[in-house]
Amino acid sequence: MRLRYFYFRYKDNRAYPWPGGESHFILYPESANQTIYTQEMRASDAGRYSCQARNDTTTLEGDITLSVLDEESGVYTGKPLPTYRPTSQLVPLGGTARLFCEAYLGKVDLPDAKNSVTWSKSDSNVTLPTHGRIAQHRVSRENDQIIGSYLEIEDVTLEDYGEYKCEVSNGVDEEITLAAHVYRQEPQFVLSLPNGSWRKSLLLAVLVLVLLLSAGAFYARCWLPLALFCRDKFGRLEESDGKECDALVCYHEKDSSLVIGIVIPTLESRHRYKCAALELSQLNHNWSLEISPHANTARRIIVVLSPASLDNIWTDASVGAVLKQLSSLPIRVIVVTLKRLPSTTATIAKRSRRDRRDADNISFDRLTILSWQDGGGGGGGSGGNGIAFGSGGRKFWYKLRLAMPAMRPVASETGCQSVAMIVQANGKCGQQKARSRESLEVLV
Repeated sequence: MRLRYFYFRYKDNRAYPWPGGESHFILYPESANQTIYTQEMRASDAGRYSCQARNDTTTLEGDITLSVLDEESGVYTGKPLPTYRPTSQLVPLGGTARLFCEAYLGKVDLPDAKNSVTWSKSDSNVTLPTHGRIAQHRVSRENDQIIGSYLEIEDVTLEDYGEYKCEVSNGVDEEITLAAHVYRQEPQFVLSLPNGSWRKSLLLAVLVLVLLLSAGAFYARCWLPLALFCRDKFGRLEESDGKECDALVCYHEKDSSLVIGIVIPTLESRHRYKCAALELSQLNHNWSLEISPHANTARRIIVVLSPASLDNIWTDASVGAVLKQLSSLPIRVIVVTLKRLPSTTATIAKRSRRDRRDADNISFDRLTILSWQDGGGGGGGSGGNGIAFGSGGRKFWYKLRLAMPAMRPVASETGCQSVAMIVQANGKCGQQKARSRESLEVLV
């Protein structure tokens, strides 16, 4: 967006245009009406001229006093007139300071008169040198009628701070002194932006924020599908290892409707895993002994854990005892909880992912604990434990598949080929169930 300024000109607080008896200055059109000029200077042109530049938010103003020399002599012989006063500066240690002063002296027709401009420190009468770390450099214009001097101080030290004075003399008996300070600037970490650039910075910050939020939303929603796709596409396949199935699904009798009705059919028909079912007894402290004889036939062991399977004693002690048993099995175990873990157990599980083993000797690195309701998935029926299980949360199925062996994505197939694959998978699944204890009895 381009800012538009409006310019206003004044002489002695009177707005332009001015009557001829007050000033003969007019606008110079070739400078976009930003300059006033006259081709013939007159005594009435003397005065204080000012210019204001305004927009909707800012007003800038500058002024200058114009003096007209005697029309007869055309020579100025008075006191030097400052044309540029030095300004004080804030300079850090080791930085560079630069001061400038300038004055109009006119021309004195005396053989010994010589214009001069010198810099010195206010607490010393010694004129500063013209070369070195601290040096002054004289400049002039208008045939030496206007003279000035730069004072440069490099690699500023503590002794360099203070007041400096610029003395301008016409070589006779008229001189002026212009002073300025060099102050110490403490280290600051401030981002200085040019006028108008804050808008660009704001737009850039908003754009970056939108991109970060979009990336965060994309990551939160899509990282599981992407991770699963990459794992299945490029991960190592667990084949020819002598295993009979991909997963041995272990469950309590009260969770049978969930396992037989949803978990196993979904893994087999939708995700093409070979599964076997194993119903566990009421004695949850012997579950590891019941699972061990069948453990070596599967690549993963899935254990469905609910309050009903623990006689509705869902405490840190009861859940921890079962997890300790399962962590001792030789095959990686996936624990599917139908209720959130007790707070202490959940905290220990998160911490022990880094520590590998907690104080109760539970090897959490051998366990993958998933929540059935992770990512939503409410509704549906109710299991024998009285908990509404639905069809499982969206994130739950992605995490479960990530914990399972890699499975190559299926290329495009005809409908008959897809149906044949599902029927064949279901037939092999039935054979695996026949080998597991009491599975068929539950189905009957």
